Amino acid sequence: MATTTYSDGLKTTEALPVPSKLHEWIVTVDHKRLGIMYIATSLFFFAVAGVLAALMRAQLAFPNGKVLPPEVFNRLFTVHGTTMVFLVGMPFFAGLANYLVPLMIGARSLTV
Repeated sequence: MATTTYSDGLKTTEALPVPSKLHEWIVTVDHKRLGIMYIATSLFFFAVAGVLAALMRAQLAFPNGKVLPPEVFNRLFTVHGTTMVFLVGMPFFAGLANYLVPLMIGARSLTV
């Protein structure tokens, strides 16, 4: 089998720019980094849900609380529950699984 080499006439080679750490984290296929990103995202939304819970507790701290109107309280209650289930609980366990399962089965990365 014959091989052919091609030359484009360039004498100097320029190195590609070194990707930043943020770029490396965003485009990674490393299961550990992906798991950590899932868990970090869920912890961010845990803080957001905590703020919602604090607002609801401020409303309920005293009788006839005037911190929030009733319809806003109901909305915050619903958003808090939805956030805790779908933006905290599920990503946290998915991140934990992403981190641990490849280690348990001996895979080198997620692409294997």
